[in-house]
Amino acid sequence: MQIAITGQSLHPRWVYRLHDLTPASGDGGRDLLVVDDNVALAENIGEILESAGYVVEIAASAEEALLSAFSGRAAFIVTDYRLPALNGAELIVSVRMRGQKIRAVIVSAYSDEGTMDEACDAGISDFIPKPIDFAPLTRVLAAPGL
Repeated sequence: MQIAITGQSLHPRWVYRLHDLTPASGDGGRDLLVVDDNVALAENIGEILESAGYVVEIAASAEEALLSAFSGRAAFIVTDYRLPALNGAELIVSVRMRGQKIRAVIVSAYSDEGTMDEACDAGISDFIPKPIDFAPLTRVLAAPGL
């Protein structure tokens, strides 16, 4: 059985959560780290999320994201799956192994079964296919935390 999400076919292990569009509230709940090696795309995502009231930091690599994540400011990581060195799932595992309780979503053009399984195993429950539909992304960001 396949689950169709925004025109894409996803592995059945994925649970795609839809929540209300109300942005997250609280002190650190609005700080996001956007990770994509396509810097122009990361900046575009950042601008759109900033216009929705989020505080956004951009990282162009997993290494840059790790340094930023360890500062403890970001409450949420929005990451591409395919990155040089570490992929998005490995990035999240690395952050969480160091004690950071951070929420994460993967945005990717790749939705094959192996990608989905790795993300699920990393504890990432949300996936937004590229091109990004910002309504579902905003819903995921607004959902209750860990």
